[in-house]
Amino acid sequence: MNNKGSAFIIVIIILAVILGLAFSLSRIVTTNIKSTTSQKMEFFNFESADGGIFAVAGWMYYYKRADVPKEVTTTDSYNAEFALLGNTNRYPVGYSTAWEGFDTKINSKSKSTEIESIVFIPVAPAGYGNE
Repeated sequence: MNNKGSAFIIVIIILAVILGLAFSLSRIVTTNIKSTTSQKMEFFNFESADGGIFAVAGWMYYYKRADVPKEVTTTDSYNAEFALLGNTNRYPVGYSTAWEGFDTKINSKSKSTEIESIVFIPVAPAGYGNE
């Protein structure tokens, strides 16, 4: 009779150890899934805020204007604010001639992420009637 009782206790101990390992493993997996989801959302928020800067700067460059419409500055993904810092003449990277343009401070927000950038928007080469 003693052997039957001790076998039962050994089986219960083994089952408790296996159950503890399974619980620990499931907790590790759950933590990793939450961490990965959080990192994915942070990456999405960063890219959205970065996209706001490119959208505003791209609109200004394409239309050669600083009056960006609300549809460009505010979307479901980001909210971008901008301020003109002044007109300047510069040699943009890759150009051998000076360009007239304006410096712009763009602040783009997307939920938990905020990016601020100062961008030179070239309008036209200097010396072509726009100085």
